[in-house]
Amino acid sequence: MASRVLGSGSVAVCSSDNSFVRAAVSRGLAGARLNSCPENFSYLRYGYDKISMTRKSNTNASQCCSRLSIFCCSSESTANEGKVEVVYDPQGRYNELLGDLQSSGAMSRTNITLFSPSKINVFLRITGKRPDGYHDLASLFHVISLGDIIKFSISPSKTKDSLTTSAVGVPLDEKNLIIRALNLYRKKTGSSTYFWIHLDKRVPTGAGLGGGSGNAATALWAANQLTGGLATEKELQEWSGEIGSDIPFFFSTGAAYCTSRGEVVKNIPSPLSLSTPMVLMKPEEECGTADVYKALRLEDCSTADPEKLLKSIMEDGITQSVCVNDLETPAFKVLPSLKQFKERIAAASRGRYQAVFMSGSGSTIVGVGDSQPPEFLYDEEQYSSVFISEAYFLTRKENEWYEQPHSDGLQS
Repeated sequence: MASRVLGSGSVAVCSSDNSFVRAAVSRGLAGARLNSCPENFSYLRYGYDKISMTRKSNTNASQCCSRLSIFCCSSESTANEGKVEVVYDPQGRYNELLGDLQSSGAMSRTNITLFSPSKINVFLRITGKRPDGYHDLASLFHVISLGDIIKFSISPSKTKDSLTTSAVGVPLDEKNLIIRALNLYRKKTGSSTYFWIHLDKRVPTGAGLGGGSGNAATALWAANQLTGGLATEKELQEWSGEIGSDIPFFFSTGAAYCTSRGEVVKNIPSPLSLSTPMVLMKPEEECGTADVYKALRLEDCSTADPEKLLKSIMEDGITQSVCVNDLETPAFKVLPSLKQFKERIAAASRGRYQAVFMSGSGSTIVGVGDSQPPEFLYDEEQYSSVFISEAYFLTRKENEWYEQPHSDGLQS
C-alpha cells in the first residue's frame, strides 16, 4: 500500500474503495475520540492508536469517513471485511502540541545560546560620594559588539548550577556573576530550575568593559526565557542592581544615560552611528576597580556638566573634548604605565581617531573613528601581549536580546 502525509504529520494508507479502510484523523488525537458510533457503522472500538468501526453493508466508506473529517482510502485485499480503522499518530500530535506550546510561550525551551555584549563609557563623571561609601556618577554607556557567547541548558540538578569555560582564571563558583545572577533569579521568582552553562569568554577581564556585568544580565535573560517568562524585563533590570551597579544598563536598548551608582538607567536613542568603527586596546596589566576608586580624589575630577556633555554628543558626535573620564587620573596612579600607553596611542594616531580615552575604570584604551591600532603595537615586542579588537556600537530591540554581530562586527 502507498501512503501520504496528512495534516499534522498523520499518515493515511491509500488504496481503492468499498472495503477495509485505514485512515488518519486530520487533527490527530483531538479529533480521533468519537463519543458514539457514527451513522452507517454498527460497532465502535478504541485501541491505543486507532478506532475500529464495522461498516454496514452497502455503505460507501469514503462518504462515511468524510463525514468524520478524516482522510480515507481502502484496500482491495480486505474488500469483504467491512471494517474501517481510523489510525492516528500520537507522536505526531505530541510534536505538534509541543511546537504550539513553545511558539506561544506556554512551554519553555530546554537550552538557549546568547550573545553577551560588553560596553564602553563614552564619558564618565564622578559627581560625589554617597553616605553608603559608593560614588555618584553620570555616564553615557553604550553597548559594543565585542562580547562572549554563553550557552544555557536546563540541568536535572535540584541543588546547583554547573559553569564551564575554556578561559583561564575565570571563577566557576559564586564569585562569578553568572552564578550570582541565577541565584538571584531563583530567589526573586521562586523558580527551582538549575542550569548547565558554558561560557566562551572573549571579553578580557579587568578591562573596564563590563564583561562580567554583561554576563550577569545575559544569565538573567536566559533564565527567564528557559523558565517560561516569570519576570518582566523591568523586574530583571531592577533586581540586577542588587549584584552589580553596571548590570541594569544592559537591559537598556544599548545606549543610556546612567546616574546614581550607575543603576539608574535612562534609555536614549543611540547618539552615534552604529557603523562608527573603534579599536579596543588593553595592556596585559589590569586596574582593580576598588583600587581605582580608593585612589580617587574628588578635587581632581572634571567640572564639566555631564548633561551638557551628553547634549554635545547627541548634536555633534564624539570629539576628544567630550570624552571625559574622571577615573583616568586615579587609574594612572594605580597603573602608571597605562598613562604612557594612552599618550603614545594618541600621539601615534596622527588624527586617525576622533577621540582616545579610557573606558570605565580601565585598563582598556578606546580609539573611536578607526578600527586599526597604531603600528607600534604590532612592531614592538613589549606590546606583544596587548589585547586588540575592533568593535562597533550595538543596540537591541525591546523584548529581544542582543544579536551576535556579523564577522565584520556590524549588527544586521
